[in-house]
Amino acid sequence: MNLIKAVAKRVMAEEFTGLQKETMNTIAGFEYLEERIEELEKEDIGWVKLTDLSELNLSREKIRKISKDAFIYWMKNPLIKSAIRTQTMYVFGQGVTIQAEHELINKEIQEFWDDPKNQAELTTQQALGEKENELQIFSNIFFVFFIESLTGKVRIRTLPFNEIEDIIYNPEDNKDPWYYKRVWKDKKGKDHVWYYPDWRYQEKGGDDKPTEGEIKTEGVYHIAVNRISGMKFGVSEVYAALDWAKAYKEFLENWAVIVKSYARFTWNMTTQGGVKGVQSIKNKIKSIAYDPLGSPKKTYDAAKNPTQYRTPQVGNVAIGTEGTKLEPIKTAGATTSADDGRRLLLMVSSATGIFEHYLSGDPSTGNLATATAMERPMELMFADRQSLWYDILYGILQYAIDRAALSSRSELKGTEITNAWGEKVVVLADDTENEDPEKQDQPISRQIEIKFPDILEKDVVARVGAVVDAITLKGSAMAGTIPDVKKQTAMLLAALGEDNIDETVAALFPEEGAVGMPEPPVEPEPFAKVAETMESLRKGVEAIVKKYDSN
Repeated sequence: MNLIKAVAKRVMAEEFTGLQKETMNTIAGFEYLEERIEELEKEDIGWVKLTDLSELNLSREKIRKISKDAFIYWMKNPLIKSAIRTQTMYVFGQGVTIQAEHELINKEIQEFWDDPKNQAELTTQQALGEKENELQIFSNIFFVFFIESLTGKVRIRTLPFNEIEDIIYNPEDNKDPWYYKRVWKDKKGKDHVWYYPDWRYQEKGGDDKPTEGEIKTEGVYHIAVNRISGMKFGVSEVYAALDWAKAYKEFLENWAVIVKSYARFTWNMTTQGGVKGVQSIKNKIKSIAYDPLGSPKKTYDAAKNPTQYRTPQVGNVAIGTEGTKLEPIKTAGATTSADDGRRLLLMVSSATGIFEHYLSGDPSTGNLATATAMERPMELMFADRQSLWYDILYGILQYAIDRAALSSRSELKGTEITNAWGEKVVVLADDTENEDPEKQDQPISRQIEIKFPDILEKDVVARVGAVVDAITLKGSAMAGTIPDVKKQTAMLLAALGEDNIDETVAALFPEEGAVGMPEPPVEPEPFAKVAETMESLRKGVEAIVKKYDSN
């Protein structure tokens, strides 16, 4: 009986030991698997991890890394630099003009635009170009507004993108941002957590305020591009091009190495005498000093002055015995040429929307058909960005108008009312001094004209010809399609690129009955006269253009 118990006890012990070993092996396997998963998560294999698939947001740290990479590539990579510069030049290269319809409104916006502090941040040609560069690189700009309490004057600055940690939205509406969380260190190394309200946020009361950090009063206007609904931050517009720009750079570097290796040897010498013969020739060649300009001079003994000898980096002589042969690797048709990297370049072009000849600087890849037809997508892309900046500048200027209208020292007056949605809005005072009686009991017009010059320089002859053809239907006399002579003149001035069209038309066609104005002569065929004048003008412009082209 005791023997049976002893055997059973031993069997159970062996089974337990085996089970224990198996369990330990399983645990070790899980630990190894966890380590490998951590390594894969850390490894940059060209994919990024989403923090929450339902929100479609990249982690804040990943966006920082993308922005940092984009900035570095903008600094050093010619393709990324060229793509960003090309778009910036087309959007703001010819500047922008701003003019308000009403005198008081125009006074306020011109003072805002001419403020030296605002010029340093936004309102000069250089500042606008810098902001466009930042928008392409970081895809996020955070304008912050500082308001002078007495005059309502607005000064604008931007918050560093890397310091914006989070955006707090209305929990019931992800299109309604409330606060921007800024985490930063001062010069003494002290940590700060500040919350800036959105520039259009109006306090609801209750639990909408953050419970930590310091709440600021300055409003923030967040501009974000290259994102979709549900994303808090935009992702760098050149992100999709970075890998391909890097691949093209490495391709050209490798190709340059091959070319450099070809230049290492230019002469192949064969000598008799075996190793001794080779050494003898080598010593003779070493006795020649190579002038920087390329002319050899025998000036010293290499054996006595070895430190003065410098082996040429290119154009060396390869010396060998009979039967030794040095030949370059044949590359014709078998290996890669420099032009084979074009596909990598085209991927950068595809990612940025900038055509190949702009990136490479090679005009041979473009032609007239490209310039007039194929570049239409680029033209629309730049026009779309100008429209975005129109909205941005218009919104900022309207904000400055509101703040001035609510101040006590501004000539522009307004009141704050609550609309049907329960939101506070500013209504300007009535335009009592307007010359039009129908507009005297209406608020002062907020209309602001923000004008970007044409993206492409149009053919003046073609524009003038199109206007004349529209008026005459390609006939010598007026067809009556546009009977108003003032309208015809305005169209012609626009075709010629005139800026102040209304003023010019008013000067050409003064009001009838004005004091001191002679009676206009009666023309039996006024339309024919205008048609004749326009036709002469068109021919004159054609002659000028031809003369300019011939020179």
